[in-house]
Amino acid sequence: MTLKPPFATLLSSDGSDRRFFKIRWKGKPALAIEPSPGDTGTSESCSYVAIGNHLARAGIPVPKLYDFNKKTGIIVVEYLGDRHLQTEILALISQSKWSRVKELYRQALSLLAKMQIWGCRGFNLEWCYDSEYYDSKLAGEREAFYFLRSFVEDLMGCSKTPELEDELSRLASQVDFIDNKEYFLHRDFQSRNILVRDGILRIIDFQGGRLGPLGYDVAALILDPYVALSKNIWPELLQFYLDELDVLDIAVDKTAFEREFRLLALLRTMQVLGAYSYLYLKKGKIFFRPYISPALSNLKTLLSCKDFEELEHLRLLAAELNY
Repeated sequence: MTLKPPFATLLSSDGSDRRFFKIRWKGKPALAIEPSPGDTGTSESCSYVAIGNHLARAGIPVPKLYDFNKKTGIIVVEYLGDRHLQTEILALISQSKWSRVKELYRQALSLLAKMQIWGCRGFNLEWCYDSEYYDSKLAGEREAFYFLRSFVEDLMGCSKTPELEDELSRLASQVDFIDNKEYFLHRDFQSRNILVRDGILRIIDFQGGRLGPLGYDVAALILDPYVALSKNIWPELLQFYLDELDVLDIAVDKTAFEREFRLLALLRTMQVLGAYSYLYLKKGKIFFRPYISPALSNLKTLLSCKDFEELEHLRLLAAELNY
């Protein structure tokens, strides 16, 4: 396969080291995904294929797989265009079409609930190239302390303290007290990983899938800085999601779920701030810079909850930060 002009058009890739090309495949438009360099890139491609096939069998709308070259790691899938949910939502917000905004979010949350429930059935942990579960170790190393290193220290120029590190460690450890972490977890379920094609939502970038708690992906969508939804809408969308779980015969304790949701939302927001800061500072991807401010606003909102009153040093630090 020749991934060079005029046979292929290089597309943008946000934060990924993979390269994406629009090509023609057997007479129709397709997307070729070239893995990032090294063995990890090849493993990521294998996860994309295995998890994508699994989700498709479960009835989840993902791109159709056309071809996979195991030697090169190049994947060819259905081309679904470039209309992200983010683009759709921001256009509607600019026109104050809030009923349509909520309708699209309800569609996304309904789809998410199905993916979490149906996707965990028959899920093979060997498909995971990264890690098999979302747990306290991952939450600590790649969310709380990623935030501390890349956002607090590198971007904001603040110094860490033993007290702050202790608070972050204790925060991440709370993940292990969530009762059920056996659902399918996308781990980046936000508006730029959902495409709108002919009025239907399609999920992409699922190769980092693993098992984990229900609340994480819900938080990733509702608190998505790419859209920066009004905080007044969060409870309504969360209640709709809980109603969808009920339709799927998944019983959850609402009070416990909402507490877990706030914990996971805080950790997700830390991950986002760490990632945006790293990609902007270290990789020169200025695309991410405008989204740091809404993510920081989310952090401050979450830290105002009573759940996190004991995070004294983190709350004081956040109150002093502006971007």
